[in-house]
Amino acid sequence: MINKELIKTSLKNMAERKSRSLLTIISVFIGVTAIFVLISFGQGLVGYVDELASEMGSDKLIVQAKGAGFGPPTTESNIVFVDRDVETIEDVQGVKEAMGVYFVTAPLEFKDVTKYVYVVGSDIKDHRELVEEIYNVDLMKGLPLSGREKRDSVLGYGYTVDDQTFPKPVELRNKVLINDVALKVKGFYEEIGNPSDDYNVYLTKDAFENIFQPTSYTTIFIRSAPGFEPTILAETIEEELRDDRGQSRGNEDFFVQTFEQVIASFTSILVTLNVILILIALISLVVAGVNIANTMYASVLERTRDIGVMKAIGAKNSVILTMFAFESGMLALIGGLCAVVVGTGVALLAGKMVADAGFGFLTPGLSPELYIGCLLFSVFIGIASGILPAYRASKLNPVDALRYD
Repeated sequence: MINKELIKTSLKNMAERKSRSLLTIISVFIGVTAIFVLISFGQGLVGYVDELASEMGSDKLIVQAKGAGFGPPTTESNIVFVDRDVETIEDVQGVKEAMGVYFVTAPLEFKDVTKYVYVVGSDIKDHRELVEEIYNVDLMKGLPLSGREKRDSVLGYGYTVDDQTFPKPVELRNKVLINDVALKVKGFYEEIGNPSDDYNVYLTKDAFENIFQPTSYTTIFIRSAPGFEPTILAETIEEELRDDRGQSRGNEDFFVQTFEQVIASFTSILVTLNVILILIALISLVVAGVNIANTMYASVLERTRDIGVMKAIGAKNSVILTMFAFESGMLALIGGLCAVVVGTGVALLAGKMVADAGFGFLTPGLSPELYIGCLLFSVFIGIASGILPAYRASKLNPVDALRYD
């Protein structure tokens, strides 16, 4: 039973051994700070993915070449998607709309400076809402593409910032060169928070075809009709597309996924990554636990006579056990409190630094559960590490303890 006198005695003993107590607190502080910061960014990433999924909606599907991944294009594939594939998909019951999309990496020149960027071409004329939902973009300034332009473009947010892409920000109605074709900047999209997206160049389908003369789409985006389950629809689309392309089951050169499946795979990767990082950080907490146990064993040895006196005047084993467990738990709690305070500052500072670098989606998630969990975990580590020394102290024979020198 913890009472006022026991607490006073424990705090007095910790104060008398300031150096050892401080080193123990620091070891806990380092481990918990690392875990706090890592988990906060992990929560932030999961929150970003959940928000992205909510904004994109659950009614979207994507058709890609096998071996491709969702996101910016990498290399050219010999697997092609053409208008016939889009028409086949549109004819499937439950498909509200389908749209072929072009991706390419191309040189963009502005004021004699050239950068290689991602260029996106899509049928904005007939699928504007689908385009904006998929790319999670909203117009920041200027005018949107109407769908018929062949010499206009809308740029990502990154082009409006000094030294991010070009020495000077691009302005509305400026001309940029893509593949030596001059395009007028008609508007800018708001910041997404991911450099690979914020530096995209968006063109109409006609403009993209006029500049690059593509022979196939990079991917196909689909919206399911209300009342149709996207997961079941994906299987139907895969079957129809496989038949039309003359391919057998299991030998398709494409795959169909719902956006929920894509997001789920991202979340799974994030969770795995977070677990690995936390396990690494736990190593420092193991060291802290060993340090706490060492501190408490040393404390037991130094206070053997005191323990003998306490037991001689009637202190029960449970009182001795509780006192030492309380001390180890208190040391860990102090380390944990310092860790969550400093960890908050580190997480916010790191979040600002990565946001300034263009990674606005990497923001820490500072939930009440994170604070409570880290503090409780600190106390658990402290008590668990100190329980064996505390048990040893409680089992000391009072006569032997009084003789100890």
